[in-house]
Amino acid sequence: MSHPLFSKLLILLTISSMLLFSCSQKDNAHVITVAASPVPHAAILEQAKLLLAEEGYELRIQITNDYITPNLALTMNSVDANFFQHVPYLNQFNKEHQSSIVALDGIFLAPIGIYSQRITKDKSILEQLNEGDVILMSNSITDQSRLLILLQNAGIIELHANTDIMNASFNDIKSIQKNLVIRNDVAPELLTSMYTNNEAALILINGNFALDAGLNPLEDAVLLESTHHNPYANIIATLPKNRNSTKMKALVRVLQSDTISQFIITTYKGSIVPVRSES
Repeated sequence: MSHPLFSKLLILLTISSMLLFSCSQKDNAHVITVAASPVPHAAILEQAKLLLAEEGYELRIQITNDYITPNLALTMNSVDANFFQHVPYLNQFNKEHQSSIVALDGIFLAPIGIYSQRITKDKSILEQLNEGDVILMSNSITDQSRLLILLQNAGIIELHANTDIMNASFNDIKSIQKNLVIRNDVAPELLTSMYTNNEAALILINGNFALDAGLNPLEDAVLLESTHHNPYANIIATLPKNRNSTKMKALVRVLQSDTISQFIITTYKGSIVPVRSES
């Protein structure tokens, strides 16, 4: 399905957001401005405001609903940092935009889930699918390997034995059960509305978008990806010049604190998992 009008609106909104970021940002060593997705990223940052205030910093949060604006805001020096992405996505963005945004530490992991209005957890997913059913997933290049591994774990596809798990693509699919149609041409922010509208038998949704739409991944997903040794933790990202700044160190320190970790655990009850610094 093509969404040309949505794409044009997204570009306009992105440009508008850039202008707002530029107008609101001030060169202040005691102000930290972060572009973030609404849930859970901005919600977590809200909890960090008081802790940062105790260290002498004012945290300002700029909420964005797409995966492009936060990095563009960084490259335009309109924000100090952003909080919405994992390292594979950042690496791909830097490659495509010739940018040099750097990753600081991970804060939490948001597992991708398989959602359905028809399929339930009490039986095998494959057993409940009909011949030729449609499966929808994100068009984000850096999510493809995660999504394919999840589909393999569900018994829907089989990847070739020599597949590089971190870089799996459609070309690595050896077989698909029941002539299922797998579409990976959907913008990730559209998947929750497509789930609500029951537009496919299975829809794979990123954890942050699921939470923002009011879904509970632990309860509503028919299958979640494993968090064990998962490299897709959501990170704080910034520009190289800010990497070792005192306010970036303060931001990461607070977000990895026991207080914030406990907030994540008690609020999201396993739907997202806090990440501790390995240093």
